[in-house]
Amino acid sequence: MKVTNHGVPEGVIEKIMKVTREFFGLPESEKLKSYSTDPFKASRLSTSFNVNSEKVSSWRDFLRLHCHPIEDYIKEWPSNPPSLR
Repeated sequence: MKVTNHGVPEGVIEKIMKVTREFFGLPESEKLKSYSTDPFKASRLSTSFNVNSEKVSSWRDFLRLHCHPIEDYIKEWPSNPPSLR
């Protein structure tokens, strides 16, 4: 088994990247169900770009998922794509 940074198996990284692409490939309407500007929310889709005040289009979208312990947070994760859970 080949491992990568921090000892995470390469196959695990590949699965994470696949599910990430699936999530960010969803229609905007589906992704917006997870969107929040609340920085205290444990699981949320957000962006580093303030669409209300910034004029430069240089940003990153991110999906933050708290996951330890998993049973406390997984109910807050997006249900789509199903492979995310």
